[in-house]
Amino acid sequence: MAFRTLEITKPAEIHIHEGQMRIEQEEGTAEIPLEDLATIVCRGANIRMSTMAMEKICKQGIVLMIQDEKYSAAGFLTSYQGNSRQSLVMRRQIDFPEEMIREVWMEIIHQKVKNQAEVLKILGKDADSVLNLENQLNPDTVDKVEAEAAKVYFQRLFPGLNRRTECPINSCLNYGYAVVRNALIRSLLLAGFLPALGLHHRNYRNTDNLADDFIEPWRPMVDLIAASNDRTNIKLNKQERGELAHVLHNACRIGGRKMAVLSALEVSVNSFRQIVLAAGKGNRLEDMLCKLQLPLVIPVESAELLNE
Repeated sequence: MAFRTLEITKPAEIHIHEGQMRIEQEEGTAEIPLEDLATIVCRGANIRMSTMAMEKICKQGIVLMIQDEKYSAAGFLTSYQGNSRQSLVMRRQIDFPEEMIREVWMEIIHQKVKNQAEVLKILGKDADSVLNLENQLNPDTVDKVEAEAAKVYFQRLFPGLNRRTECPINSCLNYGYAVVRNALIRSLLLAGFLPALGLHHRNYRNTDNLADDFIEPWRPMVDLIAASNDRTNIKLNKQERGELAHVLHNACRIGGRKMAVLSALEVSVNSFRQIVLAAGKGNRLEDMLCKLQLPLVIPVESAELLNE
């Protein structure tokens, strides 16, 4: 199973030969098996690869992402044949009932707020106010509770932080969120979804509304890393980016099991896929919602050390 995210930020020549990606740079040459790669992130000038190399990357199911200077995705290259039932998944996604959309969105926000409280508890901070807001969640209050919980949570976690300003903490959060969001987009594409068709996020200019829906309960995992380290520069260095990108290889708990975030993203997306495919077949709402699997944040632990 693919498990690595490769970041290329310096001038490079990239070649594919016999299942190996060969990266030639001024500092030297490295080779990585294609089967190990889930995502390749390129940022900067003079990173060159042939169309033949791009074809082999796509056929392997790897997402090639081009980032801009703010670490946001400027574009993606991925397999055109993402899933054997892609057409069916897309049709069911388009016809997904509004009642189910509201319920799934509430479950997503419920887990987000729960994870925010867990982060505060892990860091030894007061989580009672966030937990009280979690108890007030219902279909009529979901947007209000999400906003209030986020305000209280960030006040506890990063006192004085303004998410709209440039500062070291925001650089960390933005980069970490981008890493998780890009991995989530990959999982959605491979599961056959239309990422532009969201549940709560429905901006017609956004090609990844569904990813922006599902990322919500994963954000606190990035917050935990950002809060555990002192940052002094707005521009992140290679080590700092590596620590944040490693969020995909940290452990979380999902469906009663510990696993890497990258694997858990696929579990979560595929659980939603089951719900979408089952909708409209006379299944009870409660039975379908039980299939939805969302992550629980735990103290930072590398999934490579898991024995489970």
